[in-house]
Amino acid sequence: AMWSMLGAKPVDAFYWESFGKGWYSDCKTHLKIPESELKEYSADYGHLPDMTQANPDHDVLFTFNGTTSGVRVPNCDWVSDDRTGLTFCDATSAAFAMDIPWNKIDVLTYSWQKVLGGEGAHGVL
Repeated sequence: AMWSMLGAKPVDAFYWESFGKGWYSDCKTHLKIPESELKEYSADYGHLPDMTQANPDHDVLFTFNGTTSGVRVPNCDWVSDDRTGLTFCDATSAAFAMDIPWNKIDVLTYSWQKVLGGEGAHGVL
């Protein structure tokens, strides 16, 4: 989804563990989003970055629950109801296990294998 939906607006990438950092790296290295259009918000392993820094006019990337750290976003109150940017959420470890505030999420991904114990190689958008 990032390859076809990012680029029209600046991007705010929030991460605190390896999977979220992978999305940031994809934006920087593969999608080549200019540094002036890509804001990095990170925190030490086991801690959340300041999610309230999300700009409602930017597209936002974040992981709902850090699989490796176990640190999760407690809520999505920081996502503006009046946003013009899209909110992308990696919910691989959150889908079917945590309450997802669907009115705050525009694009959500997870894998069958991780959350439902199904076969590998299938992702859901």
